[in-house]
Amino acid sequence: MKKKILALLLACAALFTAGCGGLSSDAPQWIDSSIRGNVTADTAVSLKDDFAAAANQDFYASGESDGRTIINISRMVTDRKRALLTDSSVTGRGIEEVRKYAALAEDTEGRKALGVSPLEPYIRSIESIASVEELYDWIADPAANPLGASPVSVQGPGRSEVDPSSYFVWLGSGGFTLSRADGSADAYFSMNEADLENMVMVEEKVTWVLGQMGYTEEQIQKMLDDTWQVEKRLAGMVDDSLIEEEEMTFTREEIAYIQGAFPMTDYLDSWGYGACSNFLADAQYLKSVDNVCSRYLEKIKSMLVVNYVLALGRYLDEDTALAFDRIETPRGAELEPDERSEEQKADDRLFTEQIGETALEAALDEAYLDRYISPDVYDRLYNMTAGLIDVYRDIFSGEPWLSEEGKALCLEKLNAMKIHVVFPDRGDYSDLNIVPAEEGGNFLEAALAVHGFGIRRSAALSAKEVNLDSWDPYTPMISTTQTNSFYYPTMNGIFICAGILGDPVFSPEMSDEEMLAGIGTVVGHEITHGFDAGGVRYDKDGIENSWLPQEDQTAFGDRTISVSSFYSGLTPFQASGLYDGMRVQVEATADMGGMKAVLELASRMDNFDYDKFFRHFARVWSGQVSYDYERYLFDHDVHPLDYLRINVTLAQYDEFTETYDIQEGDGMFIPEGKRVKVW
Repeated sequence: MKKKILALLLACAALFTAGCGGLSSDAPQWIDSSIRGNVTADTAVSLKDDFAAAANQDFYASGESDGRTIINISRMVTDRKRALLTDSSVTGRGIEEVRKYAALAEDTEGRKALGVSPLEPYIRSIESIASVEELYDWIADPAANPLGASPVSVQGPGRSEVDPSSYFVWLGSGGFTLSRADGSADAYFSMNEADLENMVMVEEKVTWVLGQMGYTEEQIQKMLDDTWQVEKRLAGMVDDSLIEEEEMTFTREEIAYIQGAFPMTDYLDSWGYGACSNFLADAQYLKSVDNVCSRYLEKIKSMLVVNYVLALGRYLDEDTALAFDRIETPRGAELEPDERSEEQKADDRLFTEQIGETALEAALDEAYLDRYISPDVYDRLYNMTAGLIDVYRDIFSGEPWLSEEGKALCLEKLNAMKIHVVFPDRGDYSDLNIVPAEEGGNFLEAALAVHGFGIRRSAALSAKEVNLDSWDPYTPMISTTQTNSFYYPTMNGIFICAGILGDPVFSPEMSDEEMLAGIGTVVGHEITHGFDAGGVRYDKDGIENSWLPQEDQTAFGDRTISVSSFYSGLTPFQASGLYDGMRVQVEATADMGGMKAVLELASRMDNFDYDKFFRHFARVWSGQVSYDYERYLFDHDVHPLDYLRINVTLAQYDEFTETYDIQEGDGMFIPEGKRVKVW
């Protein structure tokens, strides 16, 4: 036994000498305290040897640490949203529409009784089109075509690179059934295994829905074949040589000329884009669409039917929604362990899948803010973030590996960075009208009403000037009730969301030490993303434009290699194998950058309690999960495991080692020359 212990200690010492910071055997350096049951009241741990385990030992022993912190806060937010559906003290047009929508979504018996029938009128309407003139009337009529389906993709608003103060609307190809994740239509000309799987998935969904409407297998297959054929023809019309915005920019009058008989301007007017003055278009594609529609009318109709089925199938009965879930589940893929209750699954389905990322989410967000968030938090969080940005000015100015040009450009981008705290702009829901079941409404019609509302909001925004100081409440992916804080590169902005304002990340009663340990390190982490390998792709105006000198990008890359190497030397838990350091490199680097900034801000504060700060930081990442879930995170998550976000991050800094008098031989000790701070 003594020989085994001696061998283990020698292995550990050798690895620290090599700068790996961990063990290459199956025995981890620290206890994986993120795994449920690994740390009990009797586990022998100390702050000097395993800070994550020791600082949270009492919390783990209490049994209150179940689940990851961020997930638990997210669950609190969802519970609050659920309460808003019945809280009569919260009123307003927006939340009333949310309640009607939610009631229709969760009326499983009513949806079951209707089956696929709500979709049938739209399918029959498409099939009844007898001429290209009737097709064009249908395309440009939101009442007949509430989905806005068209052989021309209409997307916007987007930021103009030529004039960053204005938006554009994109008109052209895109949105084909077999488009790849990058938006390309290459699948129609060179199909790979993933494309084939996607095709099978589409065929199964369409067959499921149309089969219930009485279509035969032969009719369905012909409709699918027609879709592939006409989409391939449309994809072949794309001008791949277009790369400059100037070549694709057109006025409304120019679009009217280019479109020929195709009703592009009628379509735009009917959805509210009439006031937009800038359009990006693949002119050759737009010129050719009329010819394809005239020659292949029946195939275009098939494509539109398929579009409606794929877009709206989930808003039919529950059986169809579950069938879509089953069809979309990758064959043989390793799935994230699901430890949610049935009630939690229902909540996630409603608030994440059915309301989330739609314009209706803005109304729910507004009610959430009115009910649960005090305006008093704004100044404290804004001032903290401004303080961190000020710290980064000193960090960039003092980095020896940055060139003078690089320092100046980093400061220029930092000075232009916008701070968005919790409260988006107020919304307008006066033209949103969801018809409840008692008045003849159904879930599919409600979904179409929300879809149309979102298009009209996008159309209204496209006519305005870009205002990076504004937080548009309808913009997808930046809902304030998401449990997140993030850097948004196309707006060069930091966003602190209301959905992350929960203990232990933030509560209004927190001390400054606790606030900085929680939301402070999170915000500091996000600021660094504006200057990492992804952040340097977008300039101070949020335009995609590589702005940092190449020599500085190379120097940054060289420094981040030390982070990936450090993690690659870790074996986080029994039988895990070595970490994939490259996968977590970006987020681990941001963790360390955020900690550096917060510690610098702390040094400017009187009587700062570092022990309280470090212990609370450990509490932020203290949640516990099952072994299987930890295994999944180890294999897939781009963030380090939670206990490593504590131990690896803190061990890099003098303030930590000095607070706990950590010396060589202690488990938390890393020699100065082996630390991996990037900034």
